[in-house]
Amino acid sequence: MPDVPELLDALDLAIVRTEDIVTADLRDEMVDLARRSRLRSGFLGEVLVVALAGGTGSGKSSLVNALVGFPVVETGVVRPTTQTAIAVAPPDMAADLAPLLDTLGVDRCLTDRGIDDFVFIDLPDFDSIEEAHRHVVDEVMPRVDAVVWVLDPEKYADPVLHDQFLANLTGYGSQFIFALNQADRLGNDVDEAMHTLGALLAEDGFVEPRMCATIARTSSGAFEIDALTAAIGERLDTKRTAIAKLAIDCLAIAGTGWSACRAVDVRNAGDVARDRVALGAATFVSLGVTAFGLKHAMVGGEDT
Repeated sequence: MPDVPELLDALDLAIVRTEDIVTADLRDEMVDLARRSRLRSGFLGEVLVVALAGGTGSGKSSLVNALVGFPVVETGVVRPTTQTAIAVAPPDMAADLAPLLDTLGVDRCLTDRGIDDFVFIDLPDFDSIEEAHRHVVDEVMPRVDAVVWVLDPEKYADPVLHDQFLANLTGYGSQFIFALNQADRLGNDVDEAMHTLGALLAEDGFVEPRMCATIARTSSGAFEIDALTAAIGERLDTKRTAIAKLAIDCLAIAGTGWSACRAVDVRNAGDVARDRVALGAATFVSLGVTAFGLKHAMVGGEDT
């Protein structure tokens, strides 16, 4: 099944091979589409890459385990302050994810066949605001699809967290989900705490932030993460829609480009010119096939 990088490689090849064949408008359209697609935030694969960030004791690792469905990441006293990042990914994605995981400083990657659509990254605990901010902005945000900020009842209203850290990240707000974890410790005050968190995030500059209360681990081993899984699922649907749109755009370009190559009059051209036009046409066919395969994977077998 074609993936996004394969599609963009095919688009790049069409740009290079048809520079003097297609119109300037079509070439500009191809270049702009390739540029915008490669600059988008997040991993270009079809899985949703979700990073979990939070301070020591917020319960990130427990939340990763709850999302996966069983304990894959060590928690509690066995793994006190998390110093290295750990990823949980589908087995067949390990090779594709290697460059991303290396960039994020992932110490090891665990695999699980039950999360075909997701990659979860348990980031190191951030207890140094300045250092964490630099890492998040420079390394994490451009390379993941979503960040779950795991907050706990003690520190969710910390002025340092909001004023010196989160307020500087509002430009990435569409990628964020804020999880007030260990909500069972708040008893009947959960709603009040969520209201306070919403007000603080609004003061930080976030517009309609996505928030949820979670319980990743209780004394009985139960958890409540339905609201979080729903929010993550919405992000996956949004990403699939964007990938399908990219594939449809490439399909349209492939059709237009192929027609443009076929319309070139090569009767009086030399062998080299005829070969270049034929290669251009074949490249657009390849682009169309790749785009159709990816579109089919995203939206099913609709007619194109």
